[in-house]
Amino acid sequence: MKPTRLALLALSLSIAANTANAESLRDIYELALENDAQLKAEQAQYRANLENENLGRAALLPQINASYDYSSSDQDRTGESVGITEDGTFGRFDTFTNTDTDTDGYQVSLNQAIFDLPAWFTFQSGKEFTRQAEATFAANQQNLIVRVVEAYLGVLRAQDNLAASKAAERAFERQLEQTQQRFEVGLIAITDVYEAQAAYDLSRVNRIVDENNVSVALETLSVLTGQHHDTLDVLSANFDVKTPEPMDRSAWVDFALQNNFNLQAARYAEEVARNSAKANKFEHAPKVVGSYAYSDYSTDGELTRRPSTEFDTSPDNDTELSQWQISLQVPLFSGGAVSANRRQAAEQFNASRENRINLARNTVTNTRSLHMTVVSDVSRVAARKQSIVSSRSALDATQAGYEVGTRNVVDVLNAQNTLFAAQRDYANSRYDYVLDMLRLKEQAGLLSPEDVYRLDEALEEPPAPTASTTGTTGSSTP
Repeated sequence: MKPTRLALLALSLSIAANTANAESLRDIYELALENDAQLKAEQAQYRANLENENLGRAALLPQINASYDYSSSDQDRTGESVGITEDGTFGRFDTFTNTDTDTDGYQVSLNQAIFDLPAWFTFQSGKEFTRQAEATFAANQQNLIVRVVEAYLGVLRAQDNLAASKAAERAFERQLEQTQQRFEVGLIAITDVYEAQAAYDLSRVNRIVDENNVSVALETLSVLTGQHHDTLDVLSANFDVKTPEPMDRSAWVDFALQNNFNLQAARYAEEVARNSAKANKFEHAPKVVGSYAYSDYSTDGELTRRPSTEFDTSPDNDTELSQWQISLQVPLFSGGAVSANRRQAAEQFNASRENRINLARNTVTNTRSLHMTVVSDVSRVAARKQSIVSSRSALDATQAGYEVGTRNVVDVLNAQNTLFAAQRDYANSRYDYVLDMLRLKEQAGLLSPEDVYRLDEALEEPPAPTASTTGTTGSSTP
């Protein structure tokens, strides 16, 4: 097989592989849901936070304990006594006593808080903490959507920049060749060759930098998914850029104040701190606790005494005890700890309230700013698209003037740079619009996986690379 046919076959296989392996935004998002370490950590923290309600409830429920005890004792005692001896006389004699016993039994106790205000408000705090955890995790899930789309579009942005850099390199290379030819026949000065060479060299540098940026962007994406990615679906040239719906900025602010999950979490955090402050405040209050205990112990043993007496008895016995109790506990003085905890909890509540107020203000500001940015993005995308048409017309006119000698090579190079910059800016403006729109929905609490799936429908497989553009992908530009 001839080398040319081998090269074409290799190129065909490369094109087929790049097309077949293109991954969609939906694929990347679902991989991130399964593999993103940050989300998994946040999910574990969410589950841990849910236990605060159970911990608060526990103090209000009966506390039941049971124990079993076993002991064995073998005791020897020796001594002297005065009395009637074995021979019937009165006097001193030695005595010996051995007691060998085994005791076992069990005890069951129950304690129930009857009146405990700190425990009650701690339980209420735990319930609010559950709501806070749910709102925080919902915000984390929305943030994952933004992080995934940002990383995904970061790859497309880097690939578009690389495609523009390669196009610029090819264009400046052709311009350099033409300039050298014109210089060789004496039509232009050597300075024009130097200008063309400098532009070409700079374009090579930009292409090298952009190639590295693509690799870095792919690595950033792999952090979310835990997998390596090569080719991604690109944003369609027909992607519809629309203004936010509704257009009324105040309506978006209302959405944000009602639905922003971070703001909801801050409200619940304020309630957590409020109930915690109440719990510490009522540590001065009396507590009433009811308790019941039952125990049953049995002792088996043997008593040996020398000399023996008619009063010797076995150590065997059974003991059964049932006891009810209600206690009133009144804290009088604990070194000032109760008062210090009360003041500390009160200030923590004040801090939570101010944090909520500050977040609400920032939410309003961010929502208004993002709404204005999205509206501006719509106009900016249209203007960037038009600038490509204008830049291409200017390049054609400059190139024609260069052919007839009315423009120099610097003018041509500048016009080419302007066109490539316009194409790059247009692609970036579309990505900026997508991200700003998602961030606006995130601020308003309206962002959901459906937004990812709708955006995925606006993507398409990358165009098959050609011999001059193999290895580059990106969104189409006019």
